[in-house]
Amino acid sequence: MDNYLSKAKKMILSYWLYLVPHHLMSRFTYIITRTHHPLTRYLIKLYIRIFKINLKECEEENIENYHTFCDFFTRKLKKGVHKINQDNNSIVSSCDGRILQFGKITNESILQVKGKNTPIKELLVNDKELSSVYANGSFLTIYLSPKDYHRVHIPFTGKLMKTLHVPGRLFSVADHAVECINNLYSKNERLVCHFKNNDSFFSVILVGAINVSSIETQWKGEVSPPMPKKVISTKYGNKNISFDKGNEIGMFKSGSTVILLFTDEINLSDGLKINQAVRVGQKIGVKI
Repeated sequence: MDNYLSKAKKMILSYWLYLVPHHLMSRFTYIITRTHHPLTRYLIKLYIRIFKINLKECEEENIENYHTFCDFFTRKLKKGVHKINQDNNSIVSSCDGRILQFGKITNESILQVKGKNTPIKELLVNDKELSSVYANGSFLTIYLSPKDYHRVHIPFTGKLMKTLHVPGRLFSVADHAVECINNLYSKNERLVCHFKNNDSFFSVILVGAINVSSIETQWKGEVSPPMPKKVISTKYGNKNISFDKGNEIGMFKSGSTVILLFTDEINLSDGLKINQAVRVGQKIGVKI
């Protein structure tokens, strides 16, 4: 009975999201979080208290020096907080967060949650080049909670080859929504960043969610909003945009999810666990 009630509660929490004007709400968040107003300092203090933010890790510990809430949300951390694993051919976590799922890409799909799969083709909007590249690879999905650092780093040294900015909804990516909404990741707006390292490939996918007021990258600045009306595919292979393992590549200006896709030359670490907390630079796999 308790399990039934719990499932019913999750469904109610999830399906009401179909009625919510996702982009309107997120646009409102965009404006409020980028505006300096009398409540800015109070909101930051309240946020720190609720989510137990460790200010000692922050590059700027004095909240008086954050002009807007967004400035605090995208705070940088002190050097040394993130230790980038320097083992030869090691693959590292792109962000601070919690592992939701990981494993091999089977039947051309990644596991969203037990009983629900997301087809690679849908996640990559039927891009033939990318879909075929990852057919026999692996994946890892990391959820960034409100308390987490929201800058995204590259898991392995690589050259940017292509991006796909995909329009979509902005469903919540909280546990209850992930469990209840089919193909949630392929329904939500997202930015696919595709990289090459010698003979192997990997992608970092920044998945938007409700109140994610924008996604930014190091090479283009703000990517979203505005929401595209169609898929925007941009090739970068003829440009020299490269990053060393652990370099920052972008950020969320509110919380969301990162999905990492790897080709079959990369093996995920045996010790990974569902709900395991990970931090930028922590070893999650190796290139073989």
